[in-house]
Amino acid sequence: MLLKYFWVSCLCACPVLLSAQDYFQEKPVRLEEVRITSSRLRDYAVGASVLEPDSSLVKLHQSESLSSLLSAASGVNLKTYGAGGLSSVSLRGGMTDHTAVLWNGLNIKSPMNGGINFSVLPVSLFGNVKIQYGGSATLFGSGAMSGVVHLDGNDLPGQPASADISATMGSFGFGAMSGSLKTGTKKFGSRTALYLQTADNDFPYKNTSRIGHPEEIQTNAGMNQLGGLQENQWRINDHSLLTSAVWFQYYDKDLQTLMTSRQQGETNQTDKNLAVSLNYKYYAASGHLTLKQGLLRNKVVYSDPAMADPQSDNNSLSWINEAEYKLRLGELHSILAGVNYTYESAESDGYRGSVFRNRLAAFVSGRLGMSGGEGALVLSLRDEMTDGQIHPVVFSFGAEHGFLNAFRIKGNISRNYRIPNLNDLYWKEDGFSAGNPALEPESGWSGDAGIVYSYKGESFSTGVSVTGFASSTKDIIVWLPENGGKWTPRNKKNGDTRGIEANFNFSAIANKSRLSGRVFYTYTSSVLTSSDEYDEKQMIYIPKHQMSSNMEFSRNSFYSILACRFTGERYYDYSKTLDAYFIMDASVGYRFSLAGLDADISVKILNLTDRQYQVVAWYAMPPRNYKFTLNITI
Repeated sequence: MLLKYFWVSCLCACPVLLSAQDYFQEKPVRLEEVRITSSRLRDYAVGASVLEPDSSLVKLHQSESLSSLLSAASGVNLKTYGAGGLSSVSLRGGMTDHTAVLWNGLNIKSPMNGGINFSVLPVSLFGNVKIQYGGSATLFGSGAMSGVVHLDGNDLPGQPASADISATMGSFGFGAMSGSLKTGTKKFGSRTALYLQTADNDFPYKNTSRIGHPEEIQTNAGMNQLGGLQENQWRINDHSLLTSAVWFQYYDKDLQTLMTSRQQGETNQTDKNLAVSLNYKYYAASGHLTLKQGLLRNKVVYSDPAMADPQSDNNSLSWINEAEYKLRLGELHSILAGVNYTYESAESDGYRGSVFRNRLAAFVSGRLGMSGGEGALVLSLRDEMTDGQIHPVVFSFGAEHGFLNAFRIKGNISRNYRIPNLNDLYWKEDGFSAGNPALEPESGWSGDAGIVYSYKGESFSTGVSVTGFASSTKDIIVWLPENGGKWTPRNKKNGDTRGIEANFNFSAIANKSRLSGRVFYTYTSSVLTSSDEYDEKQMIYIPKHQMSSNMEFSRNSFYSILACRFTGERYYDYSKTLDAYFIMDASVGYRFSLAGLDADISVKILNLTDRQYQVVAWYAMPPRNYKFTLNITI
């Protein structure tokens, strides 16, 4: 059955939102350049804050997961269950399932639990990584309540053929290899990427749950991962573009033994994921049509020998279909309208048989550009129906305007929503838990306003942005013990968030030297209103203060990077907190020629100050450790 879905999707699927011309070009008919990026993000997320990690930092994390890159490069809050363990993202004080994750325009979060593990997403697969802050449900659907992480591919047609291979060795049994091969012509481009990663994670740590804080060795935390990606792009003619992508990965992870456990854990989880997509886009003088389809197939097996039922098998499938048309109204204005149909199904030992649901959504956005390209206004609407139940219409309004050549003001306000995941609705009733088919979708509003200053000279450039944000979410779905201790999800809590984001970056060049840096600071007050002990408390695992920064110096072929991150005190229950921590990572590297090939060798020291810290309560994190990487490009 899986093979059948694979071939059907290869023939008729389509997910990347592409745009091949500058928005303000007068006659965007010929397909001169392919840009693998979301046209909705670029043209209709007006007023939103979007951050893209520096290319040098992305290259430095090629052998690692997206979790490590985001922690070093942005102001996102990462909740990580130990070394290589489950890692989820939270933006602007929202819960982890309030951030959508799009790969080539497909929301790849699980329909079963509404989450995704950033530790299993390798940086080497993605040509573009962008973090969009703020509510975006009108553009990207359910779950985009506090932000969106966009993962897109590289441009392929017309690019020169190349190959690269990377190998990394590190402390505690870490090893990784990745490679890619890019070929093609002006009409066709292909990229094959493969990767392999393994780690023992048997590091020493101080067990703060025991008297005297004895040093112990971490157990049952090893992992093995492998996978591959095949991308193809065809310029059929001057008006048509066809793209495809097939991504498979396997992840085998021993779930880390907790500090509080008095015996070594033996739990394990394996993930098998397949994502297939194909996209067709037709360009005309008046606009362009995009047809896309995608198939996501996930299998998760959880094993715990200590349980009465030692193994749980969970399978899900998402089939996503979307059509949209962008109509140009002159050089500055446009209207985008589309429909989305998504079929979701799941089969789990926790369900009574198979479950499925059908989702249908319609959306429209209008963009009013200002003369001279100085700004724009965008109004968007979206409505969704789930299994015949129509949800309320949501909207967003965004505006941007430049002034004095160096300043830009921006703002956005939106209504957002998140429908319950399949576990919330259909988990079978047993002695411990039961789903709730009567759950209502979470809903709320969000808004932000900010100012941006930028300066670019011949040898020096800088940028500063300050954004204030606020959101309110009602009917938050929470699993609570009821009816004699049985855990059941209810629409119980409301959440209110207020905060400020500040971003500063600069770059200076003198002779053959270059110095650049970025600092991102976030203050977040995220408070729950509920009928339990969490009432009026800061949401768990949401720090009020958070900062990340990186500084890079390069001269000729030598380069060095210092990345720092500070995470403030966080509640992990209604009364107990985890200490704040400050982590530094340092890297040095050298680029040279090796037998006529371009080579890059680097050494990275993680947790430079050997800090003892916890991201999630009672999950030990590695002490100071090292990684050595060699990259070769043909």
